[in-house]
Amino acid sequence: MLKIDQTSKKLVPVSSTSLKQSNILEREDLQKAIVQSWDAFCHEMGYEELFFVGSEITPHDSCRDRIDILGVSRDGTPVVFELKRHRDRLQLLQAISYAAMVAKWNTKRFLKELVYKSDDETEELQSLLSDPDFELEDPEIVLIAEAFDPEVILAADWLSDFGVPISAFTITAVEYRDDVLISLDQKFPLPGVDDVYVRRTKRSSGSDKSTSWQEALKNLTFPFAERAYTTFRRHSEGNPSRRSFHSMYSGSPLGRMGINFRRKYLKVYTVDQSPEAEQELRKRFGGLIEFTTWGNESTNNSGFTFTIETEEQFERFLQAVEDTSA
Repeated sequence: MLKIDQTSKKLVPVSSTSLKQSNILEREDLQKAIVQSWDAFCHEMGYEELFFVGSEITPHDSCRDRIDILGVSRDGTPVVFELKRHRDRLQLLQAISYAAMVAKWNTKRFLKELVYKSDDETEELQSLLSDPDFELEDPEIVLIAEAFDPEVILAADWLSDFGVPISAFTITAVEYRDDVLISLDQKFPLPGVDDVYVRRTKRSSGSDKSTSWQEALKNLTFPFAERAYTTFRRHSEGNPSRRSFHSMYSGSPLGRMGINFRRKYLKVYTVDQSPEAEQELRKRFGGLIEFTTWGNESTNNSGFTFTIETEEQFERFLQAVEDTSA
């Protein structure tokens, strides 16, 4: 890492260090710092929205080891974080075993982990998990370490061909003005070709996103799924791997919302729980689409949620958001 020296107008190297040299412990320092700075960490990792479930979680009664950090996205995707201060060739194997156990969890098991938490985001997640229509997806794996053995990345690449979502980030530390600065750099999947670690796959940034969406649509059973996808793609690329569109229709009478494709219907979350927002929903839906609240109106994250199951409801929804592009 380089810094600009304003006096000499030169690039000056910043002293590199390691977590060990800086006395940063894996669990007591790094893990705790991530947990206590969850929003900043998620933003740095590129997650738009990820709820914190817990740390040091026992994934199964038969397992003595514990998950370093577990999160879950609004669309129901659990994310297993496995941290190592340096490199460990068994890191991926450990994460896979945890993900396999979490894949067997139901919403009640997630709620059990939240029973002793009472912050606003936890209340919102509890509300989502308590929704009978909420569906859990297959887990994702995120590896974080100072370095990775080649076999870890090669194994992650091979597993990605079978649809196992794995990401790997290196954590780099530098010393600057008596502070230790860290940065996270994604090492897998990479956008290009690296002969040692990663070959180009469908997960690279150059992949055909429309094809991915077509793959996602194959698992949907409601008759207007293709039309809904085509309509929403006129406004946003969306996230095909999570079958979702975020920050949609922000300028509409219903305000900004997130739309998730479920197997049998669309699930929509608005982000305004005010009396005025509720009145607008009632006026524009006219009883054809029923809605309930999620989160708490006193929190920053709250609103109304509803499902769209029929073509008639989808037509009414498009009218409500004043979308004439369909």
